[in-house]
Amino acid sequence: MRTIVAVSAVLLGSAPAWANNVPDNLLGHWALGGECGSANKSIHIAATTLGFGKNKADAVEFIANDSPSGNGAIHWSEEGVVDNFEYDTTNDVLLHNTEGYGIGGAPEVYKRCKS
Repeated sequence: MRTIVAVSAVLLGSAPAWANNVPDNLLGHWALGGECGSANKSIHIAATTLGFGKNKADAVEFIANDSPSGNGAIHWSEEGVVDNFEYDTTNDVLLHNTEGYGIGGAPEVYKRCKS
């Protein structure tokens, strides 16, 4: 019985096999519309977290090839949260899909800030 409990705890606590840390090229400070001086319009991305402005960062995962265009996307680790940040490789921007892919209005565009 203990073995079953221990194995279940390990499996339930593990990240999906397809999820990874956020790639190094996406780490850092990004801002809505490129307004890097405004904390209210900024996000900060670390390898395993993403935080809005000065708010506490929450756990995220990167899933490669996970978007309608085939680009990778950052997803919240918390189950049930559907918004995501899709990386647009052509324009070097993050597209914040606030209600998931293709739902709601156009994505919010976050531009990279110089460190």
